[in-house]
Amino acid sequence: MKKNSFVSAALLIAVLLVGLWNCKDAPLPDPVIGGGGGGPGDGNGTTPPVTTLPPATTVSSATVGPFTYTVPDQPANWLSYNGTQILGLTIGSTTVQESATLRLEVRKEYGGAIQIYDKTTGQYLINFRDKGRESGLASYAGPRSFADDSPRWKGIGYNPLQPGDDGGNPSPILFHGLINGYVYTKVQCFSWAHQDARLLPFFYEQWVRLDDNKVHVKVRLTHQRPDKTFYDFMEQEWPFMMINGARSVRFYNGSAPFTFGPTVTSDGIEQIQNGNPVAQQFTPFHITEPWQAVEIGTNRYIGLCAPYYYRVNHLLGASTAKENWEGGDTHTYVGGRLFSPLDSDNIIEKEYTILVGTENQIREFAYTQPRSTRPDFRFDVAHGRNNWYIFDGGHDQKEPFKTDNWKITYDGKMDNGPLNARGTKLLSPAGSWKASDIDTLYIQMSYSGPENQLNLVWLLNGQQGDAIDPSFPTQNAVRFPRGERPYNGQYVPIPVVNDGKIRTYRVSMKSHPQWIDIIQQFEITHVVGSAVIPPGEKIEMVYFGATNPGN
Repeated sequence: MKKNSFVSAALLIAVLLVGLWNCKDAPLPDPVIGGGGGGPGDGNGTTPPVTTLPPATTVSSATVGPFTYTVPDQPANWLSYNGTQILGLTIGSTTVQESATLRLEVRKEYGGAIQIYDKTTGQYLINFRDKGRESGLASYAGPRSFADDSPRWKGIGYNPLQPGDDGGNPSPILFHGLINGYVYTKVQCFSWAHQDARLLPFFYEQWVRLDDNKVHVKVRLTHQRPDKTFYDFMEQEWPFMMINGARSVRFYNGSAPFTFGPTVTSDGIEQIQNGNPVAQQFTPFHITEPWQAVEIGTNRYIGLCAPYYYRVNHLLGASTAKENWEGGDTHTYVGGRLFSPLDSDNIIEKEYTILVGTENQIREFAYTQPRSTRPDFRFDVAHGRNNWYIFDGGHDQKEPFKTDNWKITYDGKMDNGPLNARGTKLLSPAGSWKASDIDTLYIQMSYSGPENQLNLVWLLNGQQGDAIDPSFPTQNAVRFPRGERPYNGQYVPIPVVNDGKIRTYRVSMKSHPQWIDIIQQFEITHVVGSAVIPPGEKIEMVYFGATNPGN
């Protein structure tokens, strides 16, 4: 099992390195990055332009009633203009909302991407060096070879992006309007990796509204891909933001969430060589409160918060440039990490909030986010996979579900041997559940395969599920203070019946010595063994959670 754990970890790290080192927000080796070479401003200077707030016609941010993803009946004009140049390109037309402390700009030439100006510290906050930065939802799908004909991003795969492509082309805005206090845009995304304005059948609708020190963002992704292949689950950046400059990041991954316990601070730097930071860690990690905050001034932060924001990452890009403006190379990245195959005919709705204020203000808002105190996942037409995913070789009926229940077929993978499904497993989305609140878990499912036992595995807060890379001791101490999950010691067996009939398996958790503190994720795995499990093993998931669903 230890050997398998290291293999699994190595494979996952390899996937992450491809997805992050080659993705649009990852720092490329200096000086090749983003919008190209040269200094800030017009590409030839060495001093960033003085930040000024261009005059603008602001639109109302008042809202009426609950949010329902309603589209405006009529288009609206872009009423303002920002003449600032970034690497020789003018920002251009905008729609603006203002509060006492913030200014929100929705920018036409960036696919409706948003910029936030902080009046307190006098700075634009989000990085706009090229069409691959900004903030929002960055999505990925297979095949990995999709962008192999691109000049710079081979191996990144299928990556529709709201702002535009690597050639500087802005994704076309199909509609811009105002409704119930929200600025609405609908964009057809370009393939980020290409430079030829390559349209993808992927539509990005955004509703955004400024509310005092908060920017509320709702996004609807509509995919209409002619290629109906089921591609592997990939790590999505849902949501992310890239902040100007090299900044410290704060979060909470302790055992007493939602109590204002002491937070953790990280600059994302492992060590310094020749005056420059090196050896950043790409490994995502879990937090127990759904927010991250980036320091932008004395006791002032920009925070990213969403109800599902429990598996995250943060990175520092182009630190050697030592720049701190919206067209600069240097940037601090924070983002959420959900897994999805980006199904070919699906609609995905997500929402998140960006806040500017003190750490306590950001946490207070995060504490108001809807959350489940106990796991409760029903796999039906309404909820689909519930953000669960298949790791290392499997497929399902794709979303949206046409009938209830999640129907999984294990395909296995080939790793220096025969095709084997023993390493394939099901993983839940990340959460923050107190172990003391859960005595029993119920798994309602059917099983068809050669095994008579599966294992229920879990991850504790501050714990890494697989092998930890020892070359990052400083960052490991912050991200994974518990170290690695105990080898073959943090599971409860599930005796399964191989007849394809749906049963409710009752799993007692309270007596396990590792059922403590905060549970962050669940896995359904095979037992450790050397026997090959051929492709074709099936599981049909009906329910997973702490409420007895009945037989």
